[in-house]
Amino acid sequence: MSNNSDSTGAVFNARLANVEYHQVPLTADFLKNLSSIIQLLQPRSTSTPLIRIGGQGDGGYVISPTFDSKICLNLGVGDEISSDLDLLNQGFKIFAVDGTVPNPLPNESNYVLTRKNIGYSEHRELNTDLQTIFNEHNELNDLDLILIDIEGWEYRVFQQEIGWIAKAKQFVVEFHGLELIADNQFTEQFTGILRNISKTHAPIHVHANNSGGALPVGSANWPTILEVTFLLNEFCDTEFNFGPFPTQLDRANVEVRPDVDLSPFFGHKRNYATLARTILNMD
Repeated sequence: MSNNSDSTGAVFNARLANVEYHQVPLTADFLKNLSSIIQLLQPRSTSTPLIRIGGQGDGGYVISPTFDSKICLNLGVGDEISSDLDLLNQGFKIFAVDGTVPNPLPNESNYVLTRKNIGYSEHRELNTDLQTIFNEHNELNDLDLILIDIEGWEYRVFQQEIGWIAKAKQFVVEFHGLELIADNQFTEQFTGILRNISKTHAPIHVHANNSGGALPVGSANWPTILEVTFLLNEFCDTEFNFGPFPTQLDRANVEVRPDVDLSPFFGHKRNYATLARTILNMD
């Protein structure tokens, strides 16, 4: 993200308007930004049915079972490792990167943890980057899966090192801070990232992480955190998958809250669009 003070102020004000007061500025710019993002994230169909890995709550992911190397890179381990355990049981070798937790599986030879965070500061004793990780582990050059949950740093990674992520057959990423689509600079950066991703990979699944809540957009709810699975274009069909989302494979990240219905955004009938046309004075 930019360090420009003006742009930082705009982002801060957008966050205040959206989160603290739970309101969305339903302007023409906001609705155009939302539409652009939805178009770039509309899931595609796959010939192979998707599967779920991990637990029944936070830490579980929906992916394609198109595995070859069974090599996984996990960026952001955290305290929930059910997906890692699932993958290990399926014969994967996992290279994990997280400086905030000790090795959760110190006796597992197929689980290699780098105790640093993905980051781009000068403090190399605390941070690392994808180029360094790939150079240290040659096996990652034949990579089936990347899991990315790094609390907002995903944008910087995709801006600076998307070439390394594109090496993977598929990847799952949690996009944070999506309440900021009211800010044009944020949306311009985000849609630029999504367009670059689309050169090699297509979205095949979307799920709202309800731990971040959702913002009202007319009769629909837009999530502040969105989990997206991307698969190499060559393994995707040309048809779109209109859900419904959440699917039968999905589970609410936080059990005490309802899952967020994304069908008004990614379904056949996008209910939010009626509101958008009204505000934009479109027929």
